Amino acid sequence: MSIKLYNLITREEIFERVPAEAFMRFLYGNPAGSLALWALFKRALFSKICGAWASSPSSRRAIAAFIEKNGIDISDVPQSSFKNFNEFFTRALKPGARAPQEPLNENAISFPSDGRHLLVRDVRSCDVFYAKGSKFNISAFLGDKSLAETFDGADMLISRLAPVDYHRFHFPMSGEIAARKSIAGDLYSVSPIALAGRLSILWQNKRVLNMVQTPKFGFYAFVEIGATNVGGIVNTRRVGDFVARGDEAGYFNFGGSCIITILPKRKIIWDQSLEKMSSSGIECYAKAGMKAGEFA
Repeated sequence: MSIKLYNLITREEIFERVPAEAFMRFLYGNPAGSLALWALFKRALFSKICGAWASSPSSRRAIAAFIEKNGIDISDVPQSSFKNFNEFFTRALKPGARAPQEPLNENAISFPSDGRHLLVRDVRSCDVFYAKGSKFNISAFLGDKSLAETFDGADMLISRLAPVDYHRFHFPMSGEIAARKSIAGDLYSVSPIALAGRLSILWQNKRVLNMVQTPKFGFYAFVEIGATNVGGIVNTRRVGDFVARGDEAGYFNFGGSCIITILPKRKIIWDQSLEKMSSSGIECYAKAGMKAGEFA
């Protein structure tokens, strides 16, 4: 099976193969798989073991085959060799490779990462997610009921990274990092197969909540979510720093992962294709720095 996506770069529909699809369906759709998931795969120890391999010198041998199998473009990578797989996985790109579009437009919102993006209009009321009828529990996600109420009626952008993606992430808007909170949790997969059966994974998984104060529009929440095989979430900017749209915010170690941005409740003009496809539950592929929308 392949997942239908819309590519915002080429403006055409594409289909993405689901890695280890049969195994994923076993884990997230079979009672025996659910037991294995609970006993092993969601737990930090399993991801730590995978992370230890990815950081070992022997893992270096897997890099070339991984690049070739997945057709990864490394033309923007400044270095040609890596000590281990994780160093390749968390690779930086050449300066300007993910520079934001319209850099002087302070109303613009950039995609925070390479990957598959789903726009959710009015997060408290929307039920078009990875499975129709699913409601997003923003209070559980933020770990704070009163904070969730400040985002009543707000729009949300879910940015899902697959293992083949560039795994550094960037701030979608300029502002001051006002607060940061780590929220403990599990490490379930964030694959659509997993989310279709259990949207609650997004507020059950380990995550880091950043609150960023913009100069004009108030606070936005920028949340980095861990997943199976993610050895760690690394933030490269500190609380109190003023960051520009497109600045690097951090990176995920080995594994798939996800970022959720909850915007201030204001009128936003979103990319028309992103809005149209997302309304049907279809993710859009885009790269960090591309324009996702703009405050009116």
